[in-house]
Amino acid sequence: MEDFYQILDALDGPGEKVIATIVGVEGSAYKREGSSMLFFSNGKQLGMLSAGCLEEDLAIKVKEVLRKQEAMIIQYELYMEDDLNWGQGLGCNGTIDILIEPVTEQVMEDYRLVSELLSQNKPVIVLKKLDELGEYVFIEEDGVPFGNWSGPLPTIEFSSRSGSLTRDGTAFFQQTIYPKPRLIVFGAGPDARPLASLAAETGFLVTVCDWREALCQKKYFPTADEHIIGFPLDLLKQISFSPYDFVVIMTHQFKRDRELLLKVIHKNIRYLGVLGPKERTRKLLHGQEIPNGIASPIGVSIGARGPVEIAVSIVAQMIEIWRKPVHERVELLWTIPD
Repeated sequence: MEDFYQILDALDGPGEKVIATIVGVEGSAYKREGSSMLFFSNGKQLGMLSAGCLEEDLAIKVKEVLRKQEAMIIQYELYMEDDLNWGQGLGCNGTIDILIEPVTEQVMEDYRLVSELLSQNKPVIVLKKLDELGEYVFIEEDGVPFGNWSGPLPTIEFSSRSGSLTRDGTAFFQQTIYPKPRLIVFGAGPDARPLASLAAETGFLVTVCDWREALCQKKYFPTADEHIIGFPLDLLKQISFSPYDFVVIMTHQFKRDRELLLKVIHKNIRYLGVLGPKERTRKLLHGQEIPNGIASPIGVSIGARGPVEIAVSIVAQMIEIWRKPVHERVELLWTIPD
């Protein structure tokens, strides 16, 4: 889902590294502001910033950054259509600014702290100066800002939109990094397997829950991060829900589905979907109307048939919900004063 999570996992590996981040886009581009990529000194690459056409040139620039241990910004013009310009064959029509930064010991230490905060379901804002390259700061709601930043912090807003800003005479790039979304699947039947697999491949952490130990096993859900065994009320005691959780109820047993739905409906989560027709979901709710916050029937309406297509429709709906701009989901959470 986000290159950033993969980069966090790879930062502690051996060898020198460089992070490349899109900090500005005018017009159209393959990927938007905030997209990142990791380059290793041995030539290995992790992630993509284009459809594969800029990475070769970026790798050359990376060697210079590694040699000098100094950050730089590269701009690619994608408007032109001749062989001497980047527009040839890209299918894009814009300008991309890419910030390339060496991964120093301090950067690695700061990213470890970011990873720890995200694991605690705490979003983090990162600011990177564009006129004094190499200076950055991470800000989380309740903690002390940390990083390498000189001068006062500008006033910022908690926003999902990444981009370049100028405040109080300082040009900087701002990005809000959210905890990795988690999909909790209640029900480990055969039709849950493609859902768990596709969700994991898309970028979700996946937890599979069921009281039937014979079904809820790693051999059936190899990409799941957690397998929890227990009946509904026991399962709910073992799970700490967060606003970044997506929940799908699909045990196919009416009594178990009802127990789960009547409890989970009161949790502060991002998404709740119930497999089955609307009439069944109404019965699960003792005949009450289905609240707007419940996806029933579940998934995007694409005429899906069979477990795999249904999994595609569910994951598509979850991505749509996850990608909604933050101002459509929450109020302004905090600001950082001068």
